[in-house]
Amino acid sequence: MGEEFLAEMKGFKRTLVIHSNANHYAAAAIMGMMAARSQEAGPYFRLSDNFVPMVDGLAAEEFNANASPDQIDADFKNDWVGYLQTTGLPACGLKYEGSRTPEENTMRFLNAHNRRIPAIKPRMVHESRDLSVSSEYRLDYKELVTLIKAGCDLRPYLSRDILKRKRPDKNDPLLNAWGIQHLHFRAAGTDQLLFCVIAESDVFIIQALPHNTEHLWVNTQLIQILHDNWPELILCAKHDGLRPETISAVKRRSLRNYNANFTVTVTDGTVYLPLAGGTMASGDSQEDRLNCDKIFLELEQYQNVVMQNALAIRAAFNMPVSQKLVVRMAFDNRECCLYEPTRATRIGGFAPVDKANL
Repeated sequence: MGEEFLAEMKGFKRTLVIHSNANHYAAAAIMGMMAARSQEAGPYFRLSDNFVPMVDGLAAEEFNANASPDQIDADFKNDWVGYLQTTGLPACGLKYEGSRTPEENTMRFLNAHNRRIPAIKPRMVHESRDLSVSSEYRLDYKELVTLIKAGCDLRPYLSRDILKRKRPDKNDPLLNAWGIQHLHFRAAGTDQLLFCVIAESDVFIIQALPHNTEHLWVNTQLIQILHDNWPELILCAKHDGLRPETISAVKRRSLRNYNANFTVTVTDGTVYLPLAGGTMASGDSQEDRLNCDKIFLELEQYQNVVMQNALAIRAAFNMPVSQKLVVRMAFDNRECCLYEPTRATRIGGFAPVDKANL
């Protein structure tokens, strides 16, 4: 795969490139893997019975004597944009950028929220058998492990992009491709980095490596250690139908620079696709791209369901035909609910979005 082709592809938001000299169907394999993961994950939004939206006050009632009883004011896409503006992006240290589309701002949110910035919660710590921390940083390492177990904010120890450069929405190629975070041993930054996978309830510590290690960000030894210590953690990326191959570190670095993906073969011949689903040619996470598409498809589907039930909603509220029927959607990331703003009353009883159509 030549550099001229890679340069032409780089930047496309809906194009995924994967290089393989031994496997002509590697692209189909990675797309199939992510389709299976997406289907297993189900819808992005969860219609919650517990989530109650916070409202500043009741919305004013509006009347229109000529209104039809099945007319309804609902714009769930706009409600999602409002959530990103007031809550979602500010929680990540970001502002909604009006020059970007709602989809682009959603991609920024997905990249920063709970991916580049892990949720603040206690996690169990698991160390690989290969872990070696230099004597200079052993005390710092112990303190860092204590912070992880206590559920402290890890942002000061993450990439300098997050706090120092105030760019938590900037793509991290290592994280997007392999799902591996790097931590500094001290908040001020260190010349040694700690590589790990931060999961929902656990942190799997892989290895500590010098920041100036050659080809650090495409070091396949990180995947080898995951394979040797926690093969179940990366099982979903294992592909028995692909032939083993060796891709040089220089080639891997070149591919990564062009936002192109590649397979990794470990010492026993096991072949792995990009552990986290890989990157689009734009540099965005493929997982984020799929979730962004889910979000806007589901917003449309929920709105269609509400529109189809306008008469039932009006009857449930005993609302006169002359009063304008308004339904809003509130969010807490993936948790959501529907409510009528003039009464600040939740609306329930709707069937969930059809998973088969996602």
